[in-house]
Amino acid sequence: MSLMGLDIGSSGCKVSVYNADGALITSSEASYEVLRGEAGVFELDCFEVERALYKTIKEAGDTSLWEGKYRSDPVEAISVGSFGEAMVPLDKNGNILGPSIFSHDERRKDAISRFEAMGHEAFYRINGNILGYSYTYPKLVWYQENQSELHSKIWKVLSWADFLVYRLSGVAATNYCHANRTLLFDLWNEKWSDELLAIGGLDGRILADTIPPGTLMGTILPEMATKLGLNRDVKIIVGGHDQCINALGAGAVKGGDSVTGIGTVECTTVIFDSIPDPKMMLNLNLGVEHHVVPGKYVAFIHNQAGALQTWFMKAFTSDLQKQGLSEREILALLTAEAPSAPSNLLFFPFVEPSGAPLFLPGGNGLFLGMDATTGRGELYRALLEGETMFFLEAFEKLEERGIVINDILATGGGSRSDLWLQIKADMLGRPVKRARYRESGTAGAAIAAGLAIGIYDSVEQGVAAFKGAEKDFVANPKYSETYAKLQKRYQEVVEKILL
Repeated sequence: MSLMGLDIGSSGCKVSVYNADGALITSSEASYEVLRGEAGVFELDCFEVERALYKTIKEAGDTSLWEGKYRSDPVEAISVGSFGEAMVPLDKNGNILGPSIFSHDERRKDAISRFEAMGHEAFYRINGNILGYSYTYPKLVWYQENQSELHSKIWKVLSWADFLVYRLSGVAATNYCHANRTLLFDLWNEKWSDELLAIGGLDGRILADTIPPGTLMGTILPEMATKLGLNRDVKIIVGGHDQCINALGAGAVKGGDSVTGIGTVECTTVIFDSIPDPKMMLNLNLGVEHHVVPGKYVAFIHNQAGALQTWFMKAFTSDLQKQGLSEREILALLTAEAPSAPSNLLFFPFVEPSGAPLFLPGGNGLFLGMDATTGRGELYRALLEGETMFFLEAFEKLEERGIVINDILATGGGSRSDLWLQIKADMLGRPVKRARYRESGTAGAAIAAGLAIGIYDSVEQGVAAFKGAEKDFVANPKYSETYAKLQKRYQEVVEKILL
């Protein structure tokens, strides 16, 4: 039996096929770009992303390309995770009506004031999120109030995970995780909030019915099976928010577990057995949403990660780019140039808007402590340390309230870097483990698919097939004093200048 898992990211998608024992059979991936316009416009070309999805599914599902021993077990079920907030607008015939508005988009960010007028705690006790313009709601206001002609044609808006499930199964629904990312979902009652829709001034007709992650939606449409080269009995399963799916794939499924995904964004996902105290979470500036594991909930600590590295490479490695080196080759050279120990150099990772729990606007990135001898390698190490410092601050605030993160399981493309993971272990004072599958988003989606069709009897059984650590990184105590001094200076600058 083979299971296909998809991970739709903000800059690319990946598809992997696994057998029931968690062995990776094959993978395929494709990239696309966020389109940046004037006045805070950030969009994805829906048609480009859709083409990338079909291409990777078809490539990964082609059993003729598989190793011989797996060819007799074609894909039986598919599930998918995707990044949050961005939606695909569809008409009544399922046609795409326009671009997908990305989370950073600033159009109609003023609309958040409608919910702020409720009071943050009153809002939190319905939706469980910290108010901000990166969520879906302002994008829907833009459609309704600034693009009335387009809005009149919208039948439904769907997250990217739900859009693909719709394309494959013909059934439109919104999973609880992505529903929460709109700011319009009632976390406690698991439905769209009439109160928030009314206060937000939105027409709820364009929102699809909500449904639990992991729900079996049916069998693939015959025409899609033909288009993608898949069997006609393949089952399609609702997925969820990529960070939740990633946590499942890494084995973070019960209260106290955590996983750190290092991609375009770095996100530490903390698992709870029930909805945590709203006042405590509000004071921590942390939102809560459903996990893809039934009855569990998650909170996210997140900031830019791979996006910072991309910026750094554009700014400081033009010489290497002119040589035609790949991104991975450039990162390897930067790692080789980086000193083996910390210095007094500090980087503040706020080039783009930061995530929870700090929520600083973009344009606040800076290097502090440079002199005439500072080289590119030192700047690169400081970049990795600055990103990690953001998480150290957040972890300490959690610990003050009794939420302890004992160790860190690292996934995602950034977890390839031994240097970065060792810096994390040293700065955070905790063991860091590289997950068996760095791309645990596709593994999590495969587990969700296997659970839905009965291959696994329990979440624990599914996770056991995939879980494991490839390498452990242990904190080096000789750097603790240096990092303590850097942290003090970091706190002073953030509190006195950036906040």
